[in-house]
Amino acid sequence: MKFLFFLLLTFPSLAQNEAWYVKKLAKELAGQTEVSVKNGRVDIVTDEYAIEVEWANNWKHSIGQALWYAIQTNKKAGIILIMKDEGDYKYGIMLQSTLDYAQIGDKVKVWFYPQDFGGSFESQKQEEKNYRNDLDERSCDYWITRSSKVRHNKSCQHFGTSKGECGSASDGKACKKCGG
Repeated sequence: MKFLFFLLLTFPSLAQNEAWYVKKLAKELAGQTEVSVKNGRVDIVTDEYAIEVEWANNWKHSIGQALWYAIQTNKKAGIILIMKDEGDYKYGIMLQSTLDYAQIGDKVKVWFYPQDFGGSFESQKQEEKNYRNDLDERSCDYWITRSSKVRHNKSCQHFGTSKGECGSASDGKACKKCGG
């Protein structure tokens, strides 16, 4: 039981939220973040691309969004897959195979983070540790997911991993799993 509790406390520190990556990558690509379009928000818009940033294991979600955002912004479609380790390359293969099958592989630019941005999995782990320390220094005890307004406490697997922000015990509605 103690091991399970330890795992629950440490699991959120394994990755920062997608929004953190969006901000970081937008800066590297000299792009704007969260540009509103009809029925959505583009993660990053550069002079050339409308880019969807997605966890590698959620690669299927990125295709439709990237194409829709490209149409809405009159830009080329782009996808950045956030990879946690070498095992996530399989998702990149699945994504590229799907794009090629649909005969649009040459129309959608795909990047892998951290490799295509000069990083490594080791440097990414250090960034994650720094991110987690920053949340602790800001005394972030609750994470409010922006889209659902659900409040997660530090023991929750969703703490700091969704698009959102630090909040208080009275913000949003309590997560059904952790009690917020």
